[in-house]
Amino acid sequence: MKAKASLLTAGVLMASLLAASPAVLADHHGKKHHASKADRQELCENMREGKGHYYSEERRAEMEKHRADMAARLQLNEDQREIWKEIHQERQQKHEERMGKWQQKMEKRCADMRE
Repeated sequence: MKAKASLLTAGVLMASLLAASPAVLADHHGKKHHASKADRQELCENMREGKGHYYSEERRAEMEKHRADMAARLQLNEDQREIWKEIHQERQQKHEERMGKWQQKMEKRCADMRE
C-alpha cells in the first residue's frame, strides 16, 4: 500500500514540476531579454560619459594583480612569466579590438536613437 502511495505521489509531483517549468522559463526569458528604451538611453549616457565596469582603471589594476598572484601560485620562473605576460597582453589587445567594435555599434545605435 505504501509503495503504491509513494509511486502515485512521485508521479503527481513530477507531472506538476513538468507542467510548471515552461511557465517559469517563459517568464524568465520574456522579461529581461529586450531592454526598454529607458535602459538603452541610460546605457548610451554611460557610454558617452565613460562610465561602466569595463572602463574602470581599478578593474585593470585588479586583473593585473590577479595575474601576478596566479603566476606566483604556479611558481613560474622569469622566462615563463614573460611568456605569461605576452599571452595576457595579446588577450588584452583582442579584447580592446572587440570593445572598439562594440563601441562603434553602440555609438551608431545611440545616434539612431537621438533621431
